[in-house]
Amino acid sequence: MNVSGQTPEPSAPLGRGSSSNLDQLIPVVLFVVLFNLVNILAAVVAATLWSVKAAVTRHRRGLGVGWWLPLVTGYLIVRATVTIAVERDWVEFPVSSEAVYFGIGFVTKFLIGIAVAVTILIGRPLVTWLLPKAIPLHPEVLADARYRSATANVSWIIVGYQLVSSVWDVWLFNNSGFNLFFLARSGVNFVVSFVCISVGLLYLDRRLDPIERYPGLAHLLDTVGKDPK
Repeated sequence: MNVSGQTPEPSAPLGRGSSSNLDQLIPVVLFVVLFNLVNILAAVVAATLWSVKAAVTRHRRGLGVGWWLPLVTGYLIVRATVTIAVERDWVEFPVSSEAVYFGIGFVTKFLIGIAVAVTILIGRPLVTWLLPKAIPLHPEVLADARYRSATANVSWIIVGYQLVSSVWDVWLFNNSGFNLFFLARSGVNFVVSFVCISVGLLYLDRRLDPIERYPGLAHLLDTVGKDPK
């Protein structure tokens, strides 16, 4: 749910197991430690390099990367490059490099929310289009009006999360010190995104269960992160 934020996000879900969890946690730990002990430049470089390393490792293991992982990895590299340019005074910018780095995340998250809302308003909700690319579903399910209605509503959950959490991030950044901001933002957004994902999955399961060829929530969870065949 948290497609992009102001803290060093993991490049993407990297499969399952302890190695996946470490790949998602280590960039955050690196950022906090190096920001406090060294500076923003060291924190940004280390967190970004680890996220890129995680993406490359996933690819070498033969796990599906699709188009999403390279896109997010490229975004992280561009974001880090802009931050480094400001920190080194390669470009003139009227705010600190910290504000630039985090601000890119704020704006990105807000724009993603707007973009998802647009997909709903034009009749092509993001989840309606994206879900079959991640999870193999029978054509009968995809053609059912209940599928289109349910995935449109789940898309609205994404919109709400992206917009509300981006506003919360900005407020927290402007009203707290770095460590409080980082820890509160990471903790609150993790919990809220987990709740939103859980609610969305349970809602989809309830709405789609009457469709004969719908395989059930257990199938959805089992196929997350696998390449659809």
